[in-house]
Amino acid sequence: MPYLISFTKWPSDKTAEVVKKGIESNKKFPPDESLGEGLIPGNAIKATEEGVKTISVLKVSKGRLEEAYLRSQAIGNFFALSIEGFEYTIEVWSNIDEAYSSIGQKPPE
Repeated sequence: MPYLISFTKWPSDKTAEVVKKGIESNKKFPPDESLGEGLIPGNAIKATEEGVKTISVLKVSKGRLEEAYLRSQAIGNFFALSIEGFEYTIEVWSNIDEAYSSIGQKPPE
């Protein structure tokens, strides 16, 4: 199963808005464990000189990548369209079996 890794960032002075929007987001997009397993409880978060950054990692359930990706995109847009300076990126990463399979091999045991 692939991993869906989401990165977000926003200006520090927008944190109160992001927290408020997060409460709204949880109501609009309740957790859906059928899409996969969150490998970081909630999000990992850090403050930097550039603002606040987060990362989340979802181990996507078999056959659910497109749905999980579109949901993540909708959540990102929910924030980005209403909070100035909020940005997000979503990346799909292969697990080791998928990576080896893409070159016609199996990982070493």
